[in-house]
Amino acid sequence: MRMRIRLLTAATTAVVASALLTGCSSTPAEKLEDWWSSGGESSMRALTDTSGRVNEVSMRPMDVQGPACEELVAAVAKAKKLDPVPSDNAKDFWTEALAAFEHGGNECVAGTGKNDQQQAGEGIREVQKGLSRLASAMAMIKSDLESK
Repeated sequence: MRMRIRLLTAATTAVVASALLTGCSSTPAEKLEDWWSSGGESSMRALTDTSGRVNEVSMRPMDVQGPACEELVAAVAKAKKLDPVPSDNAKDFWTEALAAFEHGGNECVAGTGKNDQQQAGEGIREVQKGLSRLASAMAMIKSDLESK
């Protein structure tokens, strides 16, 4: 009887230890769904809205461009706090979009702050490049979520 209890205890301990070491395994689609629902979707919407606004005000005075670029920089900072996007198809586009938005937004803010139209314009053009990267990331994520 004691031997059975010891074997049962040892087997239970091994199963628990194995579960703790391997963690909860989830499929790539489940990981992407979790990322999407825990901030990915709202970050993508915020980046779409703020980068779109920067694009819309690109031909307006710098006093309008500056605040739009500041909003974008804030949205990028929030998005960078998320875990990396768990999609092999989308991760490079997502990373490139964030980099373009961050660099372009900061250049725009700096340019508008110094009343340097050339620097602000270069920043806005960088943001515009990021728009296509974000659109590609969103398309890849949508495709990954639909194919699950």
